[in-house]
Amino acid sequence: MTSTTTPRFAVIEDVRAQTFDYIICGGGTAGLTLAARLSEDASISVLVLEAGKANLDDPLIMVPGAYLQQFGNENYDWAFMTTPQGHCDGRQFMWSRGKSLGGSSACNFMSYMRPPKEDINAWEELGNPGWNWSNFLTYSKRGEGFTPPADKDSPASCHNYDLKAHSGDGELNVGYPNSIMAAEVQLQQALNNAGVKTLEDGCTGTVNGTWMAALTIDPKKRTRSYVTTAFYLPNSDRPNLHILLEAYVAKIRFARDISPESDDNKRKAEGVEFIIQGELYFTSCRLEVILCAGALKSPQILELSGIGPKARLRGIDIPIQVELPGVGENAQEHSLFGMSFELDPGTSWNTYDCLFDPARAAAEMALFHEKQQGLFTMGLATLSYMPLQKVSADAESLIAAQRTKLEREHQDGKFSKGLWEQYQIQLRNLEESAGVDVEYTVFPAFFTFRSKPEPGKSYMTILSVLNHPFSRGSVHAASKICTDNPVIDPHYFEDDFDMKLMMEALKFVRVLRNTEPWKSVIAKEVDPGPEVETEEQMRDYIKQGLSTIYHTCGTCSMLPREKGGVVDPQLKVYGTENVRVVDLSVVPLHVAAHPQVLLSKLRISSNSETTNESDSGAARAYGIQAVD
Repeated sequence: MTSTTTPRFAVIEDVRAQTFDYIICGGGTAGLTLAARLSEDASISVLVLEAGKANLDDPLIMVPGAYLQQFGNENYDWAFMTTPQGHCDGRQFMWSRGKSLGGSSACNFMSYMRPPKEDINAWEELGNPGWNWSNFLTYSKRGEGFTPPADKDSPASCHNYDLKAHSGDGELNVGYPNSIMAAEVQLQQALNNAGVKTLEDGCTGTVNGTWMAALTIDPKKRTRSYVTTAFYLPNSDRPNLHILLEAYVAKIRFARDISPESDDNKRKAEGVEFIIQGELYFTSCRLEVILCAGALKSPQILELSGIGPKARLRGIDIPIQVELPGVGENAQEHSLFGMSFELDPGTSWNTYDCLFDPARAAAEMALFHEKQQGLFTMGLATLSYMPLQKVSADAESLIAAQRTKLEREHQDGKFSKGLWEQYQIQLRNLEESAGVDVEYTVFPAFFTFRSKPEPGKSYMTILSVLNHPFSRGSVHAASKICTDNPVIDPHYFEDDFDMKLMMEALKFVRVLRNTEPWKSVIAKEVDPGPEVETEEQMRDYIKQGLSTIYHTCGTCSMLPREKGGVVDPQLKVYGTENVRVVDLSVVPLHVAAHPQVLLSKLRISSNSETTNESDSGAARAYGIQAVD
């Protein structure tokens, strides 16, 4: 049933001292999708606690080309800061995360693709039965409402697709932008001439190549489709679905808060404490508490609740409920840097650069609203993924040296068993060219930080993304106060192989710069500039221009407990009866993809006779989007 009225959000009087079957902490990409699935059963009550505001029908969210204006804006963005990074000259980095209802699905780049099969199958190999490509593909189609491009048969069409990889029956709209930057076509042809093939579709499990990607947009209105429009608003009139906004989760309250966990007695969550406008409240759960707060907040909530590394919990004066050393560890992030190029001034280009002119920006916005055309309909169209062997002639020696180094460090006892198993998969994929180690994404404007664009000129930026970092970071609670931001330490370039791979990525962009037909549309390289040639200069440029693409995973890893795991294959937190984590934090080994399409499933049990009442209720969620 689709709601046709303005949604009524819960107020504190609806929630305080009440009991709900499920309490979901976080109304983002995972939380709203899961809430919609669970509340399909009218006998089940669901409460979602969301710390952000609704921001419904907001043009900065709904207009595809306006999303950058959200970053750093406290109404839309948590704008977390990392600790100073020792391998980046002490720099701190802003890690944006969506602060609106819908989480980061309200501010992401809208790119829609699936990871390579090998990356998903690795999750099963690491000790999670059933978490494989075959099951993933089945569940990931369930929420997809795919619309093929109208210009498929046009000779000028750049949008390919494979209908077998899609479904048109789901709630989340997936389609193609009706405008792309013309220079992207020449770039894709240059990639072909450099030996990179064009793929039919980036959702088939094979992403080694280049293609024009689909976006999560409404194919008619050309507006953003995200979990709020797809999963919440159509169901907002369900009497059993409650959304409480601007509610900060303080902690999960357990039935026994004093005695430590014993071998035969798991902790049972009674409910959740949360803060609104400085006041502390409590609400109870009958069945489960489900954390969907993302890879930066879910580990913090666990630690505030007494679940995590013993020494860290004692350091912030939190009583220990369950000792889990893996909480907040194994953080992996897609980092990137950009290279900006000035386009041939003799040609008229459709880039975002002209939007710095207020009159032109107003005209383009009017064109969007009146005809659903123009620059504000554009997204990140060109995606290219490739193994290191395609990028670098030195790949074989670089990979061999990395294996030798890691094996020596493993013999010295540097790595836990769980981390060493992850590294073995990463090394194998590198050696077999199965891993797509580098991503190139095109941004249709000047998007680097060393130089400044010149008014009246047009630019395009190639973003080089590190898909499978060897460096591992951490995210932990800074104090026992829930409104304090977590301590985020990505450990950028702690493993120097990550830097070496990025330098090879930079060199390959210069190969493309000299490959036709893209060569003919480039006037000059602006950043870093041709004077940046030596290894030291390239290292400095990458460190100065480094950013993140906001895809953190691993901080509540789905691994065996003895290997640093936080949740089991049913996403239940070890040592608890009824607490789950359902977001990108559970992904134990990163994937080469923009993770919006990562549909995880509450795979409660493959044996129905072992499924208890709580599990079967959660199983009705089928597949949920576990995305930051």
